[in-house]
Amino acid sequence: MALATHALNRLRHYSTHLPRDPHYKLKATLMTGYLVGAFTLPFVPPVLETRRARKDGSDLTRPQIQFIPIPKY
Repeated sequence: MALATHALNRLRHYSTHLPRDPHYKLKATLMTGYLVGAFTLPFVPPVLETRRARKDGSDLTRPQIQFIPIPKY
């Protein structure tokens, strides 16, 4: 019981007091930028390629994918 009370008090203290690090906002901003970049940059090249293909019409001349049915035995 004492451990739970202590943990709850530490959590309350952490959530109500500002961090002591003077560069906390800078670090948080940089980390947010890093995470946004890490999760969005992999999707940029496919989007650009799709947009480029639609603009020049090459997606319309691409052969259609045809699915061959698998025979049942």
